[in-house]
Amino acid sequence: MYDPIIDGKRFTFGVSGKLYKAALVMYDRQTESLWSQLKGEAIAGPMTGAKLAVLPSLHTTWAYWRAQHPQTLVLSPETGFRRDYGLNPYQEYWEMGQPPRFRRPPKETKSGVKLRPMERVLGLSVNGVKKAYPFAILKKKPERFEDRINGKKVIIHFDKKSETGYVTDESGILIPSIALFWFAWSDFYPDTEVYREEQPQQRRGR
Repeated sequence: MYDPIIDGKRFTFGVSGKLYKAALVMYDRQTESLWSQLKGEAIAGPMTGAKLAVLPSLHTTWAYWRAQHPQTLVLSPETGFRRDYGLNPYQEYWEMGQPPRFRRPPKETKSGVKLRPMERVLGLSVNGVKKAYPFAILKKKPERFEDRINGKKVIIHFDKKSETGYVTDESGILIPSIALFWFAWSDFYPDTEVYREEQPQQRRGR
């Protein structure tokens, strides 16, 4: 999620229908510049190079959200349109597993881990260091566990039933994270670290 205000001016965005590194490209209605959704950065047009500030967000279940925020207001399903917004139009794509274009050997990562292109991961950045947490591993972990990224302790939260996750610091403050396919995350951040079930032990000096 991004703050749409840049230098005191509010921008509004739409979907361009284009892709950049296999990820969605937005456009702003004020200058018609194109923006990378994953990086929050303008990649073409008058705003090229401008960046949107990241806002912490939470991908979770309605039950959890309602329990935490009982006064939440919800948009009415009576939209005036016939489309059923309760259905995911991309459900089949999510369930494809290995589409023909991705039938290639998994790429070995900086951490020595090989992941399939359509593997879902939880990605985040801490002080410039990127790290991905494969859902396949998160499903085997406790629903709440600690990790360190670039010397900072983070808490990974993952609901196995809904397969949703988020990240906080030690104080419970949300840290921006995103759930996405490995091919998109690794294309943008080829030097990303990848969480493994058994983290390597740090060597101690004698």
